[in-house]
Amino acid sequence: MKKLTKIAFAFILLAGVSINAQTALKKGSVTYKMSLTGNDEAAAMMGESTISVHFDEKNQATDMNMMGGMMMMKTITPVGNLKDSKMAIEVMGMKYEIIEVGEEALKANKGLGNLENALEVSYDKKDTKEIAGFKCYKATVKMNDGTSSDFYITDAIAPQQTKDDAKVKLTGYPLEVKVKTEQGEMLMTATSFSKELPKDCFTIGEGYTKVTMEEFQKQMGGM
Repeated sequence: MKKLTKIAFAFILLAGVSINAQTALKKGSVTYKMSLTGNDEAAAMMGESTISVHFDEKNQATDMNMMGGMMMMKTITPVGNLKDSKMAIEVMGMKYEIIEVGEEALKANKGLGNLENALEVSYDKKDTKEIAGFKCYKATVKMNDGTSSDFYITDAIAPQQTKDDAKVKLTGYPLEVKVKTEQGEMLMTATSFSKELPKDCFTIGEGYTKVTMEEFQKQMGGM
């Protein structure tokens, strides 16, 4: 389960990349399909997986569905305030709310392909594709570990600005991301976009048992 939470944080951080677009949609929901290559064990653990990112100018929330619905994870993050993130996980009918998730998020933020570790970004507006109804162009981000990540971004969607220390920021919102991580090569591709936000997307429901991440991992057998 520790591997799965690392993978989840990686996708969450990639989905929350900050941008600088000025005239664009600032509220909505994007649904992505996710996949891993180069790591058969992790890919098998994930199974069929999707992530929906809901955002307005104050909050961002993600709803992840992994292992064909056997594991669902919800994360809520105030704009520019990763340490105050909230997380709820449902595994095979058991519901947990992770307390002190901010510390775990901050740890993950240091090394899972986020733009804090980027050196530079280059754009190729001739390399385009349509994703979820939006025209996108390619951005290549070079990381300080020598790897590079490929993004296809649109200027039509603009989630909230983050207050991070990243020196490199994309000029558009990513609808496709391909990045190398310690879990394998991750691919996240948007399949749909909605201007309407789901009801209560920025709240965690009732019936969750509060546990630390360590307690949660022990209950899951240290997976």
